[in-house]
Amino acid sequence: MKLKYSLIIFILSYGSIQNSLAESLFKQYKMPALDRITNSSPIKELIYKSKVLKRSKTVSISLDAINDPKTYQAQLRIEIKDSLPNLATEKTVKFTGNKTSELNHFLQSITDNKTIILQNSQIIGDETLFIPENTVLLGSNTILLSSVSPSISISADNITIKDLIIRATGIGVQITNAVGVIIQNLQLTDSGRGIAVLTDSHFIEMDQIQIKNPKQGGILIQGNVSHVWLHNSQISNGQRADHGGAGILISDAKPKSNLEESTVTKSITEHIWPLTKSIPYALLIEHNIVTDNLAQGIYIDGGYGLVIQNNQLQNNDKEGLSLEFGSVNNIVMENTLFHNGFRIRQTDRDLKDDLTLSFGRLADGSAVSKLPGISVDNAAQNLILWNIINNNAGDGIKMVRSGIRNIAMFNSIISNNEGHNKYFHYFGIVLGSAGIESKLDPNNTTIDFLPAIENIIAGNMIYGKHWAGIFLDRGASFNDIYDNMIRHYRLSPLDSTSSNFNSIVGNSWQNSSSSSWLDRIFN
Repeated sequence: MKLKYSLIIFILSYGSIQNSLAESLFKQYKMPALDRITNSSPIKELIYKSKVLKRSKTVSISLDAINDPKTYQAQLRIEIKDSLPNLATEKTVKFTGNKTSELNHFLQSITDNKTIILQNSQIIGDETLFIPENTVLLGSNTILLSSVSPSISISADNITIKDLIIRATGIGVQITNAVGVIIQNLQLTDSGRGIAVLTDSHFIEMDQIQIKNPKQGGILIQGNVSHVWLHNSQISNGQRADHGGAGILISDAKPKSNLEESTVTKSITEHIWPLTKSIPYALLIEHNIVTDNLAQGIYIDGGYGLVIQNNQLQNNDKEGLSLEFGSVNNIVMENTLFHNGFRIRQTDRDLKDDLTLSFGRLADGSAVSKLPGISVDNAAQNLILWNIINNNAGDGIKMVRSGIRNIAMFNSIISNNEGHNKYFHYFGIVLGSAGIESKLDPNNTTIDFLPAIENIIAGNMIYGKHWAGIFLDRGASFNDIYDNMIRHYRLSPLDSTSSNFNSIVGNSWQNSSSSSWLDRIFN
């Protein structure tokens, strides 16, 4: 199967691009061209040398390929489903043992395609369970008790695992160098890391996965991994506070030798440019609930061609969702992000690692410095569409730095700035410029320290007591802000410290005195 994988990817990618070009988001909504910087502007040279823009132009899934987001996500789902294994096998056998060492020997003794039905209600994991190719393993909610890591290893093609409860101290399931894997109805409680999908794995479905209280993180997708479909799953109460502890972590960072101990704790040290061959792409993450994690709900560190849609991200102590450090040409649409970023469970060590301990804590014990619903940092050409972003501690959407040619349209951004205090206040949308004063040689840094450039902010409803509806930070340049409705801000509809050109037209942002139902809710 791996021999024909490259041909499959070429055909499917070509088909996606052709279909997506049929209806362009830009044409449908008569949007301005992305390249708007005048030749005389000093920032023109900077943007074209930026690492993240180079990356967005070089990856195999372009902005044109995702420019009709509904078509792209539908085609991606079809591509994955059509390449998954068929559950039907030639031989069905029962396993009556109660140890994984026995099950390993049993699996190796069967040479045909096989469906294994576990008979015992509990199996002891005395060694890692290795699943051979062309295997269907049906657990009937069998409990696997394991102290080895990983509890289950998949490094072969055409494998299905269903109906297992895994109680593990290390990684529950590790998938590496595998094509065509289905995992359905797995429950993992108090594991180290729930599931790790690692390099050279493609066409993976994870459906109805429940991960509770993971000590190191929920689901990790890392390296050259594509066509993963994660849906109808729930990840909650992760116990790790750095980026590696996100409910769902997607990363191009170099894998560590010990995934439980240290994975992507310092993404800022990873290179955005030049490209590596180990970037996750073409993933479909939909209809999941990611809640109450100590870190982010979803942290994307360098993926492209991803679709993150219809997820519920709430009560995560850090951001609901982060697009950072080389995340380009992705679609984030129709998600609900609620009550994230309060940093109320962070330890002093956690805050020190995030360089925010010096700001102190509030009376309720939470950190003074809060985090947004959606964070965008060194990320380009991402589509952020039709999301509901409400009651988060910090900003609704924050482009921290080097946010280039991102599009935020038709989002409902309601009553964020929940964590405002005498030290910090927050906005509906921030076009930020963190660190642009740094006197660093761009050739010797792994990321860019640029302002927000050529982003499109249009058709958003920004409602509730943000400090301002939209904020343009220092140096923000050639951004288009139009057709937004902004109501009931604290200071002003738009605040700016940028002296550069930005197009701001056609917005509706008077503080209405009408008594509409929205006014009655928020007053």
